[in-house]
Amino acid sequence: MVEASTESAADFLRPRLQCLIKEAETAGYGRDRVLAVLIDLLDDTNLEATGQ
Repeated sequence: MVEASTESAADFLRPRLQCLIKEAETAGYGRDRVLAVLIDLLDDTNLEATGQ
């Protein structure tokens, strides 16, 4: 698998994260809380390569 540049990854992920945060805010969660949970999930979740 060929790695894309870091900037490309940011460009790819940014709109998805913005959408996720907006959906969470619509569901009643505060932006600070959503960001804290996302950071916690990234820190605690096993995101190793799946071989795909």
